[in-house]
Amino acid sequence: MAKRKKKSLYLIPEPNWNEISALTDEKQREEAYKKVEYFIHSEIDSKSKSKAMKKWIKEESGWTEEEIKLTTITALDPWLQMSGKYCWVFYKVGYLTESALGYLHGSRKEEFLKLGKKYFKETELKKADKVSKKVVSIQERMGEQVSELIGEWEYYIDEFVEKGEMDVKAFDPYKEMQIYKGGVIKPAHAKIVKTSIEPYIVEAQEVLEWKDPDIKEGYSHFTSKMRKQYLEFYQKIDTACDTFIETGKAKRKPRKPKVRSREQMVAKMKYQINDSDLGIASINPAEIVDATEVWVYNTKTRKIGVYKKGDLTAGLTVRGTSIYDYEEGTSVQKTLRKPAVQLKEFKGAAKTKMNNAFSNIKATEIKLTGRISDTIIILKAF
Repeated sequence: MAKRKKKSLYLIPEPNWNEISALTDEKQREEAYKKVEYFIHSEIDSKSKSKAMKKWIKEESGWTEEEIKLTTITALDPWLQMSGKYCWVFYKVGYLTESALGYLHGSRKEEFLKLGKKYFKETELKKADKVSKKVVSIQERMGEQVSELIGEWEYYIDEFVEKGEMDVKAFDPYKEMQIYKGGVIKPAHAKIVKTSIEPYIVEAQEVLEWKDPDIKEGYSHFTSKMRKQYLEFYQKIDTACDTFIETGKAKRKPRKPKVRSREQMVAKMKYQINDSDLGIASINPAEIVDATEVWVYNTKTRKIGVYKKGDLTAGLTVRGTSIYDYEEGTSVQKTLRKPAVQLKEFKGAAKTKMNNAFSNIKATEIKLTGRISDTIIILKAF
């Protein structure tokens, strides 16, 4: 498809606005509006139509202040430009036809208000005005980056309207997005393009359904085949945008888990620092992390216990005030009858010696819970 050349003058003869302005018969006015639609569609850019629509809403509509605020937000620009053709002509000839007025004050107004409330809740309008400045500036900058590409697609539609046919199968918007300006388009750009064509898809669907009187009037020159191709054209762009967005998600590198230091992992752990009567003291709880075996003593219950790592884990871990990833079957505790005497066998002993001393304790084994409290001394970690 041919690339659009930059235009300095209208390619289509401009209507005689003075003659149209002088019309007083409503039927003649309706006919005149219908005749200038092709010129508006082909020669007037979307921004100008959106601007005219906003100006009319603010100056001529007579809507309430709240309705004006909801219907003129930047997020609605793609929708406003669809109906802005009437307002653009209004500022050329000084009047709107009765059908155009009914359309703008009726279904269009309802749609604008519905969308306005969707984008900004009434209670957040004032806050949104302040916060949106930074966001809008970024979106506008990204919008400018894809404006030329969207302009190319608008030119394809101009050619389509002029020729009455289009090779939709040959149209490959995904490829055009890939090669545009050397690959500048990213998923974020695709989201902007998708949002900008949303109102066109909605209207194209209405054109295909062929039920709305205003649609029938505005697209009276479309054949049944053209109506199908018109919708297919915008659907292909929408699908291309979805492909760009989903591909971006797939390429996104998974977030690396935040690495926490041992000190951070045990920061919330409560434990007993020492016991002067027994002459024992706790080691640094950070030594529990990645250990394969940890010995503890509860000064309140007189129980000594050992935590042993599970077969499927690299070592013990700590979350909050508890030990995790231990083997439940071998992580047990026993009650000491004479702590002052029996604990001496565990002081500074090697792993094997401590396990032998534990085996020699004649008491019932009780499973450990993993919980560390301020009555527990952490004796040793291997």
